[in-house]
Amino acid sequence: MRNLLLSILVAVLFAAPVAHTEQRDLDQWYRGYDHKYFQDELPQDVIISRTLADDRFMAITFYDSGHYHIELNPKYNISTKSERINLLHESCHVEMFVEKEDEFDDHGPHWQACMHRLSNQGAFEDLW
Repeated sequence: MRNLLLSILVAVLFAAPVAHTEQRDLDQWYRGYDHKYFQDELPQDVIISRTLADDRFMAITFYDSGHYHIELNPKYNISTKSERINLLHESCHVEMFVEKEDEFDDHGPHWQACMHRLSNQGAFEDLW
C-alpha cells in the first residue's frame, strides 16, 4: 500500500500543470468513475468543488446539509491528472461514508481496500 500511495503522490506532484477543467468535467468524471468502478452505488448528488483553502489537504470529503461534498484544493490540484487521482481517492471516502464504515483512521483498511480495488481495475493506469 505504501508503494501505491507513493506512486500516486509522485504522479500528482510532478504532473504537468494545465488549465483547470470545467466543473462539468469533475461531475462527469465522478459519474463515470461511479459507473465503472463503483457499480453506480455512490450518491449522484455529490457536490464537487475547487474551494478547499486549507493547505494541509489536497482534498477532503464530508457530509453536510443532506449532501456529500468533495472539495479539491486548487493550490495542489494543478493538473487534470491530479484532480482525477484525488477524485478517485475521495470517491473511496464517499463509499466508506455511504456504507457507514466506522473506522478510526480515515485511511484505514476499508479505504485501502477500495484504493487497491481501483488500482487492480486499472483506474490509475493513465494517471501515473
